[in-house]
Amino acid sequence: MTLAFIFFIIIPFGMLALYTYNQSQRSIQAQLIANSQTTVKQIKYTIESKIDSIESVSNNITYNYRLQLFLGEPYSLEKDSLDTYFNYAAPLVNFAMLFQKVNIHKISVYSNNESIPEGFGSFYSEQKIKEETWYEAFMASDKKSLWVLNTNQADGSDIFRYIQKMISIEGHYLGITIVDVRSVDLLEPAESPNIANQPVYLVDEHHNVIPQGSEDALQDLDQISPSLLARGYAKESGFLYVAESLKGVQYRVIMAIPLPPLLGSLQLAANLAYILTFIVLLIAFYFVLKMTLSKMKASIKQMDLAIASGFQPIPNVRKDEFGVITEKFNILLHKINLLLSDMIKKETLHKDAQLIALQSQINPHFIYNTLDIFSAKMEIAGQYDVSDAMADFGKMMRYNMDGDAKFATLQDELGYLAQYMNLQKLKFSEHIHFRVHVPSDLLSTRVLKFILQPIVENSVKHGFAKRDTLDIDIYASQENDFSIRIGVKDNGAGISAARLEELNLQFRTSVYPAKGENDRESIGLGNINERLKLFYGEHYPLRLRSIEGQFTEAILTLPYDARRNEANDDVYPINN
Repeated sequence: MTLAFIFFIIIPFGMLALYTYNQSQRSIQAQLIANSQTTVKQIKYTIESKIDSIESVSNNITYNYRLQLFLGEPYSLEKDSLDTYFNYAAPLVNFAMLFQKVNIHKISVYSNNESIPEGFGSFYSEQKIKEETWYEAFMASDKKSLWVLNTNQADGSDIFRYIQKMISIEGHYLGITIVDVRSVDLLEPAESPNIANQPVYLVDEHHNVIPQGSEDALQDLDQISPSLLARGYAKESGFLYVAESLKGVQYRVIMAIPLPPLLGSLQLAANLAYILTFIVLLIAFYFVLKMTLSKMKASIKQMDLAIASGFQPIPNVRKDEFGVITEKFNILLHKINLLLSDMIKKETLHKDAQLIALQSQINPHFIYNTLDIFSAKMEIAGQYDVSDAMADFGKMMRYNMDGDAKFATLQDELGYLAQYMNLQKLKFSEHIHFRVHVPSDLLSTRVLKFILQPIVENSVKHGFAKRDTLDIDIYASQENDFSIRIGVKDNGAGISAARLEELNLQFRTSVYPAKGENDRESIGLGNINERLKLFYGEHYPLRLRSIEGQFTEAILTLPYDARRNEANDDVYPINN
């Protein structure tokens, strides 16, 4: 009932109200943003047009070839320098002041040629601007032009300055040209009345506001988060702020528009109707829910009594939904009683198993002691090789049965392998040779236990075919900083190319065909392969190399922590 009320009444009405409310906001604000952005763009383009005109005037002077020749040569009356100065250089600046669309305040040329005299109110020595705050950073940079704002002039006005380096065609630095324009002249479009009839402000790259407009508006503007202005508009404290960046001067044009009321009378009436509908429905739902909860409360009390009385079933006389709940609860109580009974039985059996396990720990020690007695008896009888083999067999059993560790050092594995080969020598005598070639700095490497002996056993079992003598060599080397390579190589009968490819495919994919009693040669290798992939990952399978009639080599690649020890190629002696 609750879900039905939520999904069929509350959610549809709520979503409809929110959708209508949201659409009205979006429509009003989208129209407001669009109109405001159009106005701000017009102001921006007008100011940028003035900036382009100022830069054009500066370019006409800075890149004038004849003026560059004049400033680049030593000043001399004998070379008619005075005539050039009087008849061309000075009029060039004067004409630029007369024929320009922007009310430029002043054009100045600062030359690094000390021989040219200052004059005509436009030509100065570069020494006069070296104390300016912008000079050193500008000269040290690769920039060829710069806009700066000089505030608090003698007449109380702010001056924008467009500064350019004068570089000759040959690449020689000749000086600096500066075009000055009053802030009120350059930014006049921002101060003039606009279509939206709203105040416009200019903010520099450090988010400082150029003082224009009323102080109250400036206080509102200070509350804007700079990060919000990055997307072009922001809403803050009941105002919509629309921003556009000016090129060159690193300023933003910002207009502040008061946000209008978001709800009209029709929308307000619709929302009030939704609210009243909600209230009526909630009151009705409250009384229905109260009746339902009273029945639910009585059923919960019965459940509490059933739990307190030792999970006894609840009498059920109802046929409605609460009767169904009571029936299911009784089934649950019955299952809990069964589970408790099973748990007690399992706990008893577990204690018995623990006692048997403690008793069984005595058996391995009994086996070790018995083997030691046999070994001592063989030694007294003079059968030293059998005595040594019996002792090795006891050590192998201890290595197999002692501890729960899954890993051992490579040295321990090789020692275990040597004991196994001593047992094989009882059967094959001098017809089998076993050698280990392992650098000493790899002996402490941790490897999985019992990964080498099954491989060697497989070599002994299959390597003697059509051979009287079998050589088995163990190699280990560091492949890189992250892996080592262990190889078990014999000079036995080898494996055919087809069978070799089949085995390597099985090791890579872990898909092994069912094998009968007479075809079990790769079960031990498959076990090693699965252990390698389980503990080290799918990228570390067992791999075989072989040439039929010549050799077989099993290769294991294991992860390794890089250690920068000095290389040692000595053979770790097991036996010969």
